[in-house]
This record gives sequence, C-alpha cells and structure tokens, in this order.
Amino acid sequence: MRCDDTELVKLAKRGDKQAFAKLCHNYQQRIWRVAASIASRSEAEDLAQETVIRAWCSIRSCRDDASFEAWICSIAVNAAHDHYRSWWRRKITSIDDEAEAAGSPDETQADAERRESVRRVRRAIAALPQAQREAVWLYYIEQFTLAEIARHENKSESAIRNRIQSGLSRLKVSLVDLVTPLEGVDSCQVEGVHP
Repeated sequence: MRCDDTELVKLAKRGDKQAFAKLCHNYQQRIWRVAASIASRSEAEDLAQETVIRAWCSIRSCRDDASFEAWICSIAVNAAHDHYRSWWRRKITSIDDEAEAAGSPDETQADAERRESVRRVRRAIAALPQAQREAVWLYYIEQFTLAEIARHENKSESAIRNRIQSGLSRLKVSLVDLVTPLEGVDSCQVEGVHP
C-alpha cells in the first residue's frame, strides 16, 4: 500500500469522509473500468457508486497491511458480479444498451465479435465463485501480482495460484467455443500459474 494510502485508510477508519473521498478519487478510473467491463456503459456509473458505498460501509474491514487499491477493486468486482447475477437486470434491455450492442457504423464484423468475446469472458469471470473470481480478476484484468493478491486475501501465493487455476479450469469449460488450443501449449498455463 502506498504511504499516503496507509494514512488515508487509517483516517477513513476513524470516520474521516474527506480521507475516504481522496482514496476513492485516487482509484475512480480503475473502479469505473471494473464496472464498465462487466456491465453496460450506461450502468457502470451506478456500479461505481455502489462500489464506493459498499467500501465506505465496510472500510473498517480494510486491513492496514493490504493494498487499498486491491481491496476496493475486489468490492467493485463483487458489485459487478451481483449486478450481473440479478435476474431482473438481465431481462431488461434499455435503448442505450441496444444502441451500444449495435456498435458504430464503421465497426467491422471482426471488431464486433471481438468486443462480444471480451464481454463474454468478463461475464464468465464474474460468474465464478467469489474466491476464484477475485483472484482471476485481480490477476488478469487488473494485473496485480500474485504477492499483492496474497497480501490482500491474507493467503499464501500458492493458495492464490490454486484459486486462479481452478477459475481458469471453470472458464475453459464455460467458454469452450472461445478456446483455441495452441500446439504444445496448455490453454490454462500462464506465467506463475500452472495446471
């Protein structure tokens, strides 16, 4: 955790709203990016706000030795997951979402397919069990190191590696049509994470 984050977290835990606001301001783009990567852009702002509210309500659970950034990103992942799992939100499609799904007039078929594949992968990650979801999301999407995630989760690096591997195995099954095996490479094998 950055030095200024450590002090701001301590102040926020004592009820200092300005310190908490500063922390959220420091990571607002990252929070929004997590929300927008799972939900539609039209709902990302609401999810980002939900993340901040959840974080404020549970600020006392943020460990002093853990990264505030990783902590608030895991809250954002879970807020997005809850949103995605909500049955009524899945059934309602707004006009904005339909326009977004249509893409721009200059977009090629390949661009549209790639965008849809990325959204499917992110939604599949959001559907994983919480421990796997957070580990996979923080490692691959937010690009935290295994050590940072382990510190955040208060687990060993090997435990985080196992969570990631289990998550990748589930993703491989749920996204089988997107998996293109490369000759001599296990599609779940990644640096630091082995089958």
